[in-house]
Amino acid sequence: VGELRVAPEVRGDERAEGVELQASRADVREGACDEGAAEAVSFERRIDLGVHERDVAVLERVADRAREAACRPDLVPELGRIVDQGAPVLHIVKPFKDDEMVLRHLEKAAELGCVAVGMDVDVFFLEKAWDEVPGPDLLGHKTLDDMRRFRAATKLPFVIKGVLSAHDARHACDLGADGLIVSSHGGETIDYAMPVLQALPAVRRECPRLPILVDSGFRRGADMLKALALGANGVGIATLLLIACAGGGRDGVKAIMESLYEELGRTMSITGCRSVDSIDPSILHRVDLTAASIA
Repeated sequence: VGELRVAPEVRGDERAEGVELQASRADVREGACDEGAAEAVSFERRIDLGVHERDVAVLERVADRAREAACRPDLVPELGRIVDQGAPVLHIVKPFKDDEMVLRHLEKAAELGCVAVGMDVDVFFLEKAWDEVPGPDLLGHKTLDDMRRFRAATKLPFVIKGVLSAHDARHACDLGADGLIVSSHGGETIDYAMPVLQALPAVRRECPRLPILVDSGFRRGADMLKALALGANGVGIATLLLIACAGGGRDGVKAIMESLYEELGRTMSITGCRSVDSIDPSILHRVDLTAASIA
C-alpha cells in the first residue's frame, strides 16, 4: 500500500514559470473515453464541484445515458455531430457480438473523419461494477484473430483500450496497435482491478515508443501530472466533464477545464517542469502508508 507524492523542485538557475502546456507528446489524441472509479494512487484532496446529495440521482442518470449511448449500434449519427464540432475524435468501438456491426462502426468512423479508432478489450465479458448485473447483452467476447481482423479492416490508427498489464500491452503491440489506453473502465470491468497508475509504468516499459493514454479516476491537475510523469501521453477525463455538464452545462465544462489547466500549470511550475515534455518520474515519490500507519 502506498501513495505517490509530488515533490517541489527548482531545476537549473531559474524557476519554471510560464510553463507551456500546448506541447503534447500524444500522437493519438483522446476523444471520448469512459472514465470513473477513484484511483488508489492519488492526492488526498478532491475538487469540490458543488454537487449536492439531491444531484446524485441526476448525475447517475447522466452517466447511465452516456454508457448506453456508447453501446448503441446506431451511434453513427451522433458520432457525426461530434466530429462536426471540429475536435479530433478517437472512436472506441464496443465489442459487439455482431462482427459486422463492429466493421460498420470502423468504416463509418473513417468516413466521418475520426482521427483514430479502437476497441474496449476490457468489456469482452460485459460491464459490471460491484453487484450490478453484467451487461449489456449485445457485447461479446472476441479472439485475438478477431482483433487482427478488425485492425486490418481500417487504415486509421487503431487503439486498444483496457490494458492493465505488460502482458496485454505485448499482445496489443503484436496485434498491430498504434496506441494503448491504460484503463480499468471506470471500475466497471472487475472488482479490485489494478490501479491505472500502478499498471502504467510496466505498460510504458513494454511499449516505449507507443502513444499511451490513461483514464479512470482522474479528478485533479495534480493527478494528471502523475500520469504524465509515469509515461502517459494524455489523460481521459470524460466522467469529470459529464459531472460538470450536468451541474453547469457549457459553463460548467468550461470552468472545470480552466481549473484543471491552471492546476496542472501551477503544479508543473512548483515541480520545475517547464513543459509537458519535460515532466519525468523524478518528481514523484512513493510514500509507504502502511509503515506510516504502524508508526
